[in-house]
Amino acid sequence: MADQAKHVILGTAGHIDHGKTELIKALTGVDTDRLREEKDRGISIELGFARLDLPSGNSVGVVDVPGHERFVRTMLAGAAGVDIVLLVVAADEGVMPQTREHMDIVDLLGVRAGLIAITKTDLVDRDQAEFAGEEARELVEGTVLEGAPVVLVSSVTRDGLDELTAELETLVAAAAERSSSGPARLPVDRVFTLEGHGTIVTGTLWSGSIAPGDKLEIYPRGEIARVRGVQVHDQAVERAEAGQRTAVGLAGVPKDGIDRGDTLGKPGALHSCSMLDVRLRMVRGARTITNRARVHVHLGTAEALARVILLESETLRAGDESLVQLRLETPLVAEKDDLLVVRSYSPMLTIAGGRVIDPAPRRHKRMKEDVLESLEVLESGGADDVLLHLVGAAGIEGMGEADLRLEAGGASADALSALLDGGQLVKVAGRVLTAEQRDALHERVRELLTAFADGAPLEWGMSAEELRGKLARNLDRGVLDAALRSLEEAGEVSRRGDLVRLGGAEVELSDAQSRLAAELDDRLKSAGVNPPLLDELRDELGGKDFDALVKLLAESGRLVKVTTTMLYHPDVVDDVRGKIVAHFESEDQLTVPIFKDMVGVTRKYAIPLLEYFDGEGTTMRSGNVRLKGRRQR
Repeated sequence: MADQAKHVILGTAGHIDHGKTELIKALTGVDTDRLREEKDRGISIELGFARLDLPSGNSVGVVDVPGHERFVRTMLAGAAGVDIVLLVVAADEGVMPQTREHMDIVDLLGVRAGLIAITKTDLVDRDQAEFAGEEARELVEGTVLEGAPVVLVSSVTRDGLDELTAELETLVAAAAERSSSGPARLPVDRVFTLEGHGTIVTGTLWSGSIAPGDKLEIYPRGEIARVRGVQVHDQAVERAEAGQRTAVGLAGVPKDGIDRGDTLGKPGALHSCSMLDVRLRMVRGARTITNRARVHVHLGTAEALARVILLESETLRAGDESLVQLRLETPLVAEKDDLLVVRSYSPMLTIAGGRVIDPAPRRHKRMKEDVLESLEVLESGGADDVLLHLVGAAGIEGMGEADLRLEAGGASADALSALLDGGQLVKVAGRVLTAEQRDALHERVRELLTAFADGAPLEWGMSAEELRGKLARNLDRGVLDAALRSLEEAGEVSRRGDLVRLGGAEVELSDAQSRLAAELDDRLKSAGVNPPLLDELRDELGGKDFDALVKLLAESGRLVKVTTTMLYHPDVVDDVRGKIVAHFESEDQLTVPIFKDMVGVTRKYAIPLLEYFDGEGTTMRSGNVRLKGRRQR
């Protein structure tokens, strides 16, 4: 018996009517053709599923795929997630067209191991069966199945079944386990309903685990579903692990609320992609494709139409490899290093396969060295290289840590921690920047504030929101605040409310401006509670900088703008405020006539002053009287 049962998926491949389904039935006792149409026509139309219990104690999930050329898209859905392939070739027919296409697909999808079964040996003599085996060996040269075992077998007489089972035992024992540590990801290959159980989906769990009670997102729809129950090989389990054929019951999801091609996954942990950067490899004998060719893209159990943007060549011919961008017409769920298959638009033939380099790229221009160099880093760089590249490409805006982990795919959390500890990356207000980006942000702030001061020397400062807009369109306000705090602590900037200025808190005035400010101060102080209006002051004192100087003095508190046209000396305002406070020590209300007499002003000044004190909270208007404001309570 096995020390520990493995979670391995075995998938069939091969031409129509070469005996795939009969062979699985002979091995498992299960007829995977469940549809009436399949029984009537004698061919597989849909995916079939079975469980193979090996003598070692390992239970292998089996996916039986249709072999007809019309159902290659179904075959592709079944091939997703397969660990071991059983390539079936009939002894009486040998290698056929769909044998070749299925083998191309198996190789493109990176199936790690497999074997070849020469079936229907009861219909031919030994020489013909062995000839079919040699033909199959030639077919798989240069693929993952090169050198794989070839077993002659008959599902009718059961000759060769023991040998086939022994070879499967060897392959299963050597198979690597999938990791259950990542986020749950289950590409859906079947949806049905059962009375009393609601909607049920099945698929091979690619990563992570799923348990009853989990909340999962239906990608790319974006809906959230709750898991009612989980089964593996028709048995209810407390948790399904990566690598297992899994059935998931979903609460509150109608049958038309999920379909083959959708993916169940941890909420927010997977990409719904409209574009993919891919290393594409053309298969042997494929027709040439040109830029913007329309193709079918198969990834997991899903399919989407796309345009192929050739990033480093004008054409792709059989056997070529190239960097491309796939611009999808409908979204696919994809992660870095996922494998996909590309079929021509018409006629639908398998022409290429690819590995995802970036599941969330920007739109690229063709033949650009910087684009190609960037993709080379993402494709073959180490975890440090990938993390630094992703953050660097984001500019001074940086990246959210969760987004960075998602974009980096296989880049480890340990690598991110090491870069943060070493200072190559820094956290700023919940976002990650390179040290160079942080320094560049600080320098850009200095440059913009310098330019602002040069252009408006009497403006106390630039609004933080205007500064943010000039720095970067999507700069997080928290990142700017953190940068300003750092510069303020270093004595490089000053802040007053939402305004920011370079240098100290005081604006340096010229001699002429200082004289004008002193004259304005004297004039307002001497005028007391009955100052001249702004236009009168401008005519009286003059100066080209008058309006800018008034704005600066108001912002710095050296004068008070009661209205846009009425200025007061701050000492005068303080004196009036003191009289109001003293009034409310013995009275509950303040009327306009009392205020006029108390301060010594006409209605022209009384109403603006009272409205000013209402605004700051010293008083509160109630009908025609004032009450004690919030500042006095």
